Amino acid sequence: MGGLIFRVLGASALLALVDGVLLVVLLREGIGERETAQLARHSQEVLSSASRLERLLVDAESGGRGFMLTGEERFLEPWNTACAAIPAESANLLRLSDTPEQKDQSRRITQGVESYLVEYSVPMVDAVRHNDPSVRSVEAIDEGKRRMDVVRAEFEHLDQTERGVAVVRDEQATATAALVEVTVPVGVAVAVLLILLFVGYLTRTVIRPVRRVAAMADRLAGGELTARIPESGAAEIRTLEHSFNRMGRSLQQNRDELTRLADEQAALRRVATLVAHAEPPPTVFTAVAKEAGRVLGADGTRLLHYEADGTATVVARWGAAGSDMSVGARVTLDAGGVAAEVLRTGEPARFEGPAAALGGAVSSAVGVPILVEGALWGVMNALSTDEPLPEDAEDRFANFTDLVATAIANTQARFDLTASRARVVAAADETRRRIERDLHDGIQQRLVSLALDLRTVEAGVPAELPELRAELSEVAFGLAATVDELREISRGIHPAILSEGGLGPALRALARRSAIPVELDVQVEGRLAPPVEVAAYYTVAEALANATKHAQASVVRFEAAVLEDRLHISVRDDGVGGADPARGSGLIGLTDRIEALEGRVTLASPPGGGTSLQAELPIGVAE
Repeated sequence: MGGLIFRVLGASALLALVDGVLLVVLLREGIGERETAQLARHSQEVLSSASRLERLLVDAESGGRGFMLTGEERFLEPWNTACAAIPAESANLLRLSDTPEQKDQSRRITQGVESYLVEYSVPMVDAVRHNDPSVRSVEAIDEGKRRMDVVRAEFEHLDQTERGVAVVRDEQATATAALVEVTVPVGVAVAVLLILLFVGYLTRTVIRPVRRVAAMADRLAGGELTARIPESGAAEIRTLEHSFNRMGRSLQQNRDELTRLADEQAALRRVATLVAHAEPPPTVFTAVAKEAGRVLGADGTRLLHYEADGTATVVARWGAAGSDMSVGARVTLDAGGVAAEVLRTGEPARFEGPAAALGGAVSSAVGVPILVEGALWGVMNALSTDEPLPEDAEDRFANFTDLVATAIANTQARFDLTASRARVVAAADETRRRIERDLHDGIQQRLVSLALDLRTVEAGVPAELPELRAELSEVAFGLAATVDELREISRGIHPAILSEGGLGPALRALARRSAIPVELDVQVEGRLAPPVEVAAYYTVAEALANATKHAQASVVRFEAAVLEDRLHISVRDDGVGGADPARGSGLIGLTDRIEALEGRVTLASPPGGGTSLQAELPIGVAE
């Protein structure tokens, strides 16, 4: 197992060793060149500092000599400047000197400069200021020249020393470069040779076998599952070749099963999508019959719904087998058929071999029960006229029958929910109508009669009782106001104009009572079903109330029209927008009312963009 690894590691180690030696040589050369450059820069800094110090000394010497000879103060300006700068430059020269020889020479130079200034130049300047004639003597001038010559000699010695060191360093760098010129090409040649040998070895032992495996893998990926590779490689490569061949055999064995599973899952997804989108049951039944038949490779499929009288209704079919039964046909269940067996046992059933009960030419049939909420609803049959159906046909069919059961249960649940909501809405509307009628025909009429009686009593009060007449008049006005309030309340519970005149007049009455200007466009002729009229009326009333209370609108527009057997309602305002149905029960109640009648409500209310309420209702025939 480890042969190929050890070979590769050995060759890699040898190549790494040669590359390491070459790298060390290059690093040494690089380090040497860097050190040489650093030393050269340092020497240049020392020479620059010494040169500046020498110029300062010359400035001091020439300024002092000019002052001694002429006595003019202008010669002391360069002398003063030089005397002030010399201590700092002397200290800088001493700081830059790092070798013993440099330090010794720098110390002699700075001491000579200091001696010249302190022992000669400064005293001579002071003597000239005191008019001492001796400062202009030949001896004094020669003494200054001698001292300057000593210091200059030290400067020249430092310059020669540093330049000599630079020459030695250049010679060393040249020798190192010559060594590198020989070592690097040899090392590179050896490294290249080893790399070529290593590449050749890898090509023979790894790359070529891997290419063979890759070529076989391409054939395998292209669907040629019989592709195999000779197991002639070394060590791990042989293991790879063996594993590849095992993988090919495994893929060849499982290809048909994977294809079958993929087709089945795709068919289930398509049917599940129809169920999720709440498609009508006939559409789902037809899709299930088609998809299940194709997945199982059957010659025909049928969906049967068991009836209470022991017969079955064909709700969907697919394929040529069993084509004698059309959709919607009522069939009698034969005692020897799979449908009758499933009805009897409630379990999957299978029959093999030609039999009249299977449809004459049918040689194999499978039936799987369809259970809806635990009750047997029907059966799905798969028929084959040639080869037997797959052994796992019952289990695979069960996935489709589960989707059929889900679609049926969902449809029934939606129907029951819609019917229940419609009954609740109808009961509430009837209750409102009864309350409004009772208020109008009973309490309201009684209050009107009492008000008339009171007015009659008021008219018969003697003139000498004005206070009593005033009190009776006030009570009569109160009764009249109460009648008006009661009439308004009864109109809000269930407007009488809606019952008497229909949706158009009721909407116009809403517009007249609105506190906001209303633009009305009602194109509804005749009467609609009472639940539809009530839902439309309260939708507009709620929208108008919200616009009045919250929208800060300047105008509201109503539109109502019947288009393609549906009532379309639109209420728009130019207010502040931002309406949220979740923050109030009014719009939620309207949504429930309209959806109970199988209608739709949409609300758009962007902040600052007004509010638009759109509703659609299926129209009914007035009773």
